[in-house]
Amino acid sequence: MRKSLAVAVVWIAFGPGFVACGDTFTVREDDGQTVTIEARMVGEGRAGIALERSDGRIEVVPQGQILNRHPGADPSPKTGGEILQGLAERFGTENFRSYCESPYAIGLILSQPLPKQYERRADLFLKKGAAFMKTVEKTFGRYADDLKIGISNPRYPLVILVFETDDDFMTYAAKETGGSGLSSGRILGFYSGLSNYLAIRMSECHTFETPLHEAIHQQVFNRGVLQRLAPTPAWFNEGIATGFEGNGDKINGGPLRISPRYSQAAKMAHNVDWDDVVADDKAFRGDVLAGEAYAHAWSIHWFLVTKYRSQYVTYLDVLRQKTPFEEDDAKRRIADFETAFGKSVGQLQGEFPQWLESAAKKQKIALLDTKQPGDIVTQSNLAEVEMNAQSSGLGPMEFRGRMKNISHIRPMSFHVTVETDAGTYAEWFQPNVPPLKIIPLSRQLAHKRMQNGQGGPATTFQVRVRAVVPDSETGQKWQRGLLSVPIFSDWAFEVSHRPSMKWGDGCNPEFFGRASIAGRRPVQPAESLSTLRILQSSDRRPAVACPCVDS
Repeated sequence: MRKSLAVAVVWIAFGPGFVACGDTFTVREDDGQTVTIEARMVGEGRAGIALERSDGRIEVVPQGQILNRHPGADPSPKTGGEILQGLAERFGTENFRSYCESPYAIGLILSQPLPKQYERRADLFLKKGAAFMKTVEKTFGRYADDLKIGISNPRYPLVILVFETDDDFMTYAAKETGGSGLSSGRILGFYSGLSNYLAIRMSECHTFETPLHEAIHQQVFNRGVLQRLAPTPAWFNEGIATGFEGNGDKINGGPLRISPRYSQAAKMAHNVDWDDVVADDKAFRGDVLAGEAYAHAWSIHWFLVTKYRSQYVTYLDVLRQKTPFEEDDAKRRIADFETAFGKSVGQLQGEFPQWLESAAKKQKIALLDTKQPGDIVTQSNLAEVEMNAQSSGLGPMEFRGRMKNISHIRPMSFHVTVETDAGTYAEWFQPNVPPLKIIPLSRQLAHKRMQNGQGGPATTFQVRVRAVVPDSETGQKWQRGLLSVPIFSDWAFEVSHRPSMKWGDGCNPEFFGRASIAGRRPVQPAESLSTLRILQSSDRRPAVACPCVDS
């Protein structure tokens, strides 16, 4: 009923200028039916009224559909257990597992019913996720204490949804985001300011990089640092989140440390600059420019919090004062920024390179790119694939490598293909790979012809992974030899605008999905749903993390 409107109205501010109150509302649904809602009214404007429900969700209702309103006490927040029970009904109890450790309520959405022998694995996975969220909470608390930023405890349980398969995640993401912003295939995870949920692919829980990014967004908007759905500039929101980097389930540091990945990406950006991302959020919401936008978000935030700390805190206070449904145009955003920091955006960007170089020496961080040609690591669809590519330039490309089943809970079947820009491919089928097991991918030549492929010399390639449960219908078809033949599309090799390469001359391959070259993982971008983690790659610029989504 109100879903389409809620998706369209993003960045609704609930600042200190508006006092939330608990009331009973009679609302006319789009189909003419009337319902009674107990909620806190947390925002009001031309777009409608924002109602915060007892589970923390926010619904935006057009003014004309509010038939009656009776003042009352705030509804008591639901417990994590109550929220998880509702989610089990939504996704189906057979395919839903959960764990609650206040304030975190974690749900696992399975693609197929789970055999009894793997239940313990699922339980341990959920408990590991809760422990990681507690680590995020402590790390974020230290950051706030260091800057003397006051934070509060979450009012509602913090919900995390983990999807076993990429297909189920993309279906959920497309529905929750309404198809706005980044395409769902490029979203690794996101935090939604309307539902207050964090949604993630299980593949991303292998390294916890994306869960960390999205969890920081969830902390920011639930612990009083920023107001949920406020008109906060995306560069600031994403700058905080990209400032926290981890190593597996450990967190290396906060926004004061240099990120070699993001700093490299920012130096190589040529389509977007600081003026663009300070003035508006457009670059964060498209597949093409998001990578550069997120790199700049990290750069601006790191630079300001390290060199202009007191002004940074002043600017944060300005953002905290944004009022419900307040509209920020480019002129005001730039004025807020330049008034707080006392310099133009361009002047500050000019200071960045020297400050970065000086800080890198102090932190003993190498900013040079040391990747080796021909080697990539791709993480997608519950697989981490390491692939080596070689070519003489005269015949088909040659590939070999290894892959790991990064599912924590059960065996999976994998169909791995390496597809070239000549319309040829190589493939590997692994029918039953145990959880967290590493297996070799034997030498293969990319000489098979894709559907619509023309053949001929190839210069670039991409790795695709498809994964299913072995005893599923698709898994059984694969075991009978009925593997799908990839379809060649020119656009698939143009999305990152990579240059032609000659193998053996030090050029680097590009690939599909979130990948890294020679072990360097690309940065993932974010958007404005709440927090989307995206896949963007090029041979020179790393991909970026995900944005915060107001879905």
